[in-house]
This record gives sequence, C-alpha cells and structure tokens, in this order.
Amino acid sequence: MKHRILITVTDTRRFRQYTLSQIVKWLVAAMAVTALAALAGGWYYIHTLEKMNRDARQKQARLQKRIGVLSHTVSELEVQVGKKESQLEQLGDRLAGIEAVVGTLPEAGEDINRRLENVTLGAAQLALLFSIVPNGAPLPMEGVTSAYGRREHPLLKKREFHPGIDLRAKRGKPVWTTADGVVEFAGYHKRSGYGNLVIIDHGFGFKTYYGHLKKVTVKRGDTVVKGDIIAISGNTGLSTAPHLHYEIRFLTRTVNPYWFIKWQKSDYRSIFKKIKGVPWESFIALLNHMASQAIPASSLPARK
Repeated sequence: MKHRILITVTDTRRFRQYTLSQIVKWLVAAMAVTALAALAGGWYYIHTLEKMNRDARQKQARLQKRIGVLSHTVSELEVQVGKKESQLEQLGDRLAGIEAVVGTLPEAGEDINRRLENVTLGAAQLALLFSIVPNGAPLPMEGVTSAYGRREHPLLKKREFHPGIDLRAKRGKPVWTTADGVVEFAGYHKRSGYGNLVIIDHGFGFKTYYGHLKKVTVKRGDTVVKGDIIAISGNTGLSTAPHLHYEIRFLTRTVNPYWFIKWQKSDYRSIFKKIKGVPWESFIALLNHMASQAIPASSLPARK
C-alpha cells in the first residue's frame, strides 16, 4: 500500500477521517466553480459594456444627424434673415421716398411700423384724393387703339405727339367724368379736330378732355361728380372710327392717362412714381389739411 496522509476530525460523538487526495479534489472543484463563475460574470460584464457602447454609438449617430438637420435649418434661416434684412432696407428706402412725398419726417430710431402708419392716408384723405384727381376709365373698357406719346396720325399721315389715349368704343356708349369738377367747355371744337368735346376743370391744376363724342349731355358751368354721365361716344372730328379720345392735363401740360386709368386706392402711392410732373408732396399736404378741416357731410345741402 502506498503512503497516504490521513486526517482525522473528531468530536464527542464521532470522528471522521479524510485523505489528502479528497481535500485536493474538493479544492480543485471549488476553484473550477469559482473560475466558471468569474468567466460567466466577465462575459456578462463585457456583453453589457458592448451593448452600452453600441447604444452610445447609435445615440451619437442620431445626435449627429439632428445636428446636421439643425445646421441646415440654421443655414436656411440665415439666408431668409439676410433676405428679410435686404427687403427691410429696400422698404426703408421706399418709405423714405414716400415720406418725402407726403411730407412727414421720421424721428430718430422711430419704428418702421409707426413710420408706415404716418404715411398711410386715412379714409377721408383717400376719398378726397380720388374725387379730386382723375382716376379710372371714363367708359366701359374695350381696349386701347392708340397710346399716349409720339405716333403717326391716322388721317394726316405725319408723326406727331398724341396728347391723350384713344379708347375703343362703339357709338352710343355712355361717357362719364373721372373726377368731380366743373364743365369748362361742352360742344363742337373744330380747331382741335376733337369734334364734339367736353372739358372738365377738376381744380388743383387738373383738367380732363373727352373727344370725338356723338352727343354732349352737359353744358358749360355744370357741376359734375365722379361717375356722372357727360356724353355719348361717337366718331366726330378727325377720326377714322368710333372711339373716345381721353386726355388729362396738369397746369396745361398733358400727362399719360393710362396710369390714371389703372390707378386704384389699394395702391394709391403708385401714381407718385408714374407721374413725375405733379408736385405730389405739396398736393398731399394740402389734402391732409383739407381732410382735417372737412365739413361734416350732414351739414352740406342735398345735391339736386
């Protein structure tokens, strides 16, 4: 028999004996179990770290994508802000021009909205403006046969300046005044070639001419209100076909009627740039004064 180391463990009742080989086996088994547990714990720890790292990379990728989207959005906003700043500068320049016309000087650092309010005409001023200054068409529009400016006269066959605008109109169409005023002339005007002609003085330097009429329905000295019928269209005088010669003059100088026909309250400032020969600045200042001093409509006598 080989030599063995015997270990005896005793107490008051019994004793046990163990050989060294058994103890070694138990120690080896315990170490194996411990090693397996450590390996299992290490694998779980590494797996957890890998998952956390993977999640972190995914979050980083999503964050970078959002940053990219935000950067693009910021770039677009910067472009839009640049455009708005440019538009505001242009608006400021245009507003300065209007302020010069209207005669209102802004205070230092005054808000642009406040400046816009100061140059915007009120209802009373607009009503006066569009009753005094000719605007709109003098008859149902069917087209323009000859524009304002130089042209070859259809009958005289020579180039000359056409001081008005010829509007297509069949015989018998009603012709109305384009602003309030007093009839200065009504009848046949042989010297001008306009045939039957009506001239209306609107005051403040403006007059309108309506030529080649078939019939005149007003007489010299009559007071007319915008929209009143003053004649019937025709083909009298130096004319090749029925039409209406419409002319606007300011202080004896003709101006292009086309822009006055197209003129509307919604864009009343447009006329200030289109027609340069009228001192609009002083005109609007007078208009504001008149509106502030206007007599209430209820106190005026009824118009017959």
